[in-house]
Amino acid sequence: MERTSSGSSIISDASFEPRHNYTFTRCDAEAAHRVEMHFKSLPPHDQHAMQLRNLIRYLIKNPFPVEDEVLHKILKLADSVFFGGVLFGRVRWEWSNPSQPRFETELIGTTALREAAQGGYETLIVLSEPILKHPDYDRRLLLSAFLHELVHCYLFIQCGFTARSHGGHTDGFHAIVGIIDKWAGSGYLRLCEMKANLNHFLNDRGRVIDVKLGTLRGHRHDGCNQSPGPQGEYLETAGFNPGWV
Repeated sequence: MERTSSGSSIISDASFEPRHNYTFTRCDAEAAHRVEMHFKSLPPHDQHAMQLRNLIRYLIKNPFPVEDEVLHKILKLADSVFFGGVLFGRVRWEWSNPSQPRFETELIGTTALREAAQGGYETLIVLSEPILKHPDYDRRLLLSAFLHELVHCYLFIQCGFTARSHGGHTDGFHAIVGIIDKWAGSGYLRLCEMKANLNHFLNDRGRVIDVKLGTLRGHRHDGCNQSPGPQGEYLETAGFNPGWV
């Protein structure tokens, strides 16, 4: 069983694949439609949308490490701009633990969920610290991975475990990341790519190293992986506070 740095454990069950059913298809479509309608209802100069855009641009232009508090702020702003407050109190995120080798070579992010004490579902995002904090990659990789996982959180909260259909990359998921990607600048964060080609996110330092080595990395990592088990096998976390966001 894998654990994050805080002791949170993730129960994986890659074999679980819910069968297609009309109820989920409708829920998936309705969840995506709610994002579309909420985003369209924002005023032209929505304060939170402007803050989120400016924060993203600022992070990409500045080389210093991203502090955890900044990602917390992005979560709250993205929730306001795209998800209509659905994520509030139901999303927690952490960096991966060194004891989790998948996050060094295979995954840049994953989202797990469980039933929440207050009803519905709550989610836990785990981000790859070795990859997303690596000095060879610019901030777009971290921002892309984080926003990608927030979309999974939204659909899990709205539709439950069945949102793992198609590896979590449902029609609704594609519709939502398309909205965010277009808002950010089509192709800028590459949210619509389900697997992250790390070459696209190399910064100047990474490109110089590649040239000196005379090689092309060609690294492709899973953009995300859904790790919760089927209903009845919930994410067990040490010290998980359901009301924290």
